[in-house]
Amino acid sequence: MKFVKRKVMNRESHNQNIIRQFSQQAKEYTKIPSHSDGLDELIKRSGVSKQDHVLDIACGSGLLSCAFAHHAQYVTGLDITEQMLEEAKRLQSSQQLTNINWIIGDVNDLPFPDQHFSMVMSRFGFHHFINPQLVFEEMMRVCKPNGVVMVVDVALPHSKLDLYNVMEKNRDSSHVAALSVEALHDMFQSASLSRIQHSHFIMTISLREQLNASFPQDESALKDMIIRDIGADKIGIEPVEINGEVYLNYPIHIFIGRKE
Repeated sequence: MKFVKRKVMNRESHNQNIIRQFSQQAKEYTKIPSHSDGLDELIKRSGVSKQDHVLDIACGSGLLSCAFAHHAQYVTGLDITEQMLEEAKRLQSSQQLTNINWIIGDVNDLPFPDQHFSMVMSRFGFHHFINPQLVFEEMMRVCKPNGVVMVVDVALPHSKLDLYNVMEKNRDSSHVAALSVEALHDMFQSASLSRIQHSHFIMTISLREQLNASFPQDESALKDMIIRDIGADKIGIEPVEINGEVYLNYPIHIFIGRKE
């Protein structure tokens, strides 16, 4: 399995950095329309039903959890950032959903017994994990036999990972590293999973929206890096300029498997 080499980090300090970053981002995160892209596709592909108890790890502001709660028996959303869960509760209330609970917890050590959920999923979280394989194994552990495991995240060719990670680390210091498409594929193939599905879509967001919801270390350098990449696409997000506005096109990959 070919992972990007990840800098050795202290888990506690990294978790604190995640909390700092997403406490700041919480208010704006759900407001970005593109963050809701693909939800209907995920519901369809997952096969979620009223018999399912779903776990959504690194659930953030609850967009995925709430979408699935309309179709599942019950949903548990877990995240490490209290402010993101406060936004999730507001979203739940606005949709009048009563079949969700929210838990503050660490994805590296899920506070649930073995084989507890019929569906375990993560969306836009894996690039924040120091050890994605460990988190994936935790997802597998708490999933029931014949249950569904789903991972959704940005994934790129190896040739574009280094520049992409430089860009994202500037934009959000809690970013660790994006996975390659091959690494995600190998992760699923190496596990006790059958009926593996792989699909992808493009999530388009304006640079203005992205910056409004971010707290970059060097905003000028970030903008310059992206604008220089228009027409070149060395970073992997195919930036384009339309009527004076720059748009970013993130490649989102969906991997789904059924635990044997």
